[in-house]
Amino acid sequence: MGKNTGGEAQHTLSEKAAAWAVHIFTASGVLWGLLALSAIFDGRTIDAYLWMFIAVMVDAVDGFLARKFRVKAVVPQIDGALLDNVVDYLNWSFIPAIFLWRSGWLLEPGIFWAGCILMCSAFAFVHTDAKVIAHGYFRGFPSYWNIFAFLCDVTIRSLGSAMPDHISLVVTSLLVLFCILSVLPVYFVYPTRVVRWKPFFTWGSGIWTVQCGVMVLMYPDIPQWLFFSSLIFPSIYLLLGVLWTPRVHREIHSGTH
Repeated sequence: MGKNTGGEAQHTLSEKAAAWAVHIFTASGVLWGLLALSAIFDGRTIDAYLWMFIAVMVDAVDGFLARKFRVKAVVPQIDGALLDNVVDYLNWSFIPAIFLWRSGWLLEPGIFWAGCILMCSAFAFVHTDAKVIAHGYFRGFPSYWNIFAFLCDVTIRSLGSAMPDHISLVVTSLLVLFCILSVLPVYFVYPTRVVRWKPFFTWGSGIWTVQCGVMVLMYPDIPQWLFFSSLIFPSIYLLLGVLWTPRVHREIHSGTH
């Protein structure tokens, strides 16, 4: 890699091709989202989960690839962070909101509660401190609405017979709780940028992702032991977010890690 007469770095064709490939890989999330949306409206729940899971996998690795191939330096005219946010809003908020609206699990009118997800997520995404990268946290509930929808589905299938008259109330109440948390200054770990307890969150999120993938492939015949074990990591994740928030506030304002 040399420099041009204007002092700007020159990049090889292979570097540019790799950087553009990463951007295209990130943008492919909208295609998986479109396929998920089509499956939702066709009533193909298994297919919808499969496409949503693929979108999650793309999002899980595109940041690593972007840093590895230095896409910000090689293709500076494309805002990779903005592209990622556009794709994330679609796959982590918009499509799951549609899924929940059409699921029949929400109090009527379901479209109102779906709208609450979209409004709260929109404000969460555009907050200037939405990602406190240096400290390894998201500000507010990080719009994991696709995971919320899937776990609601599996929970209802596992325990629905024990609470048939209260499913809509329970799901809607949880939805409202997470909507509120998404706009409050509560901090949750950013799994790929975590600083504190890094081995726990790295291995925990990895194992949990595998569990979710297996459940998607086995859906709807998911063993109860697999379902209950899959709740351990997200429960700890949410609990630590609430417990650590006061300390994270102090870290951010003091400038320490």
